Amino acid sequence: MMMKSKIILTLVTIMTLTLALISSSYSVAWADSDKDFCYDQVGDGQHCFNTKQKCKHEQKDDEIAESPCYNEDR
Repeated sequence: MMMKSKIILTLVTIMTLTLALISSSYSVAWADSDKDFCYDQVGDGQHCFNTKQKCKHEQKDDEIAESPCYNEDR
């Protein structure tokens, strides 16, 4: 009886960790898709942000920025 409860506890723990990992992966992917305001850097660099104001602030301080902030969806 004790052995069954240890196996069940182990399986529940593994399932919980798996679900937590999957849900965090989806939230990271969704968070990246919300970053609509970008600017380009010299070379192939591109930095994107959630708000236009944050983009403008970062672009202003970036010495190798080569474009103003733009909406990536347009």
